[in-house]
Amino acid sequence: MKLRRRHKKQHGTKTTLGLVIILVLILLVIWSEFISGPNRVKEQIYTQRVEKIEKQNKHIKGISEHVFDYTTYQGYDDTTLYWYNAKSELITSRDIETLNYKKAKRIAKKNYKIKCESIVLGYGYNNPVYEIRGSNKLILLDYDSFERVY
Repeated sequence: MKLRRRHKKQHGTKTTLGLVIILVLILLVIWSEFISGPNRVKEQIYTQRVEKIEKQNKHIKGISEHVFDYTTYQGYDDTTLYWYNAKSELITSRDIETLNYKKAKRIAKKNYKIKCESIVLGYGYNNPVYEIRGSNKLILLDYDSFERVY
């Protein structure tokens, strides 16, 4: 009798181990399809758009993506700032000498009580903007007029 019981315990352990392995494999397949799959697609789209922008402008550097009302891309070269839409088409550009982070931070603090923790260039509804985050708030200031867009 003792031999039979030991044999049954070993058989039950092998079955349980097999079920655990199958469960892990199923979870890995689900993860790869539904979690990492969309991220890989997003990365591929981002890469294609950036490559298209780089083909149009050989000297562009620092390309970043900005998502507000829609997705845009910003970059710069030695003399110019550029904004592109999601089709990698140039929306607008500004002379790099017009860039004024200090003034944007000062206006955010003085007029809206937002102490700047981060500032990046983006694109608001119709114009380039400074996106300022701080004091648990987000504000977009028009690049040219420094008026509040959002």
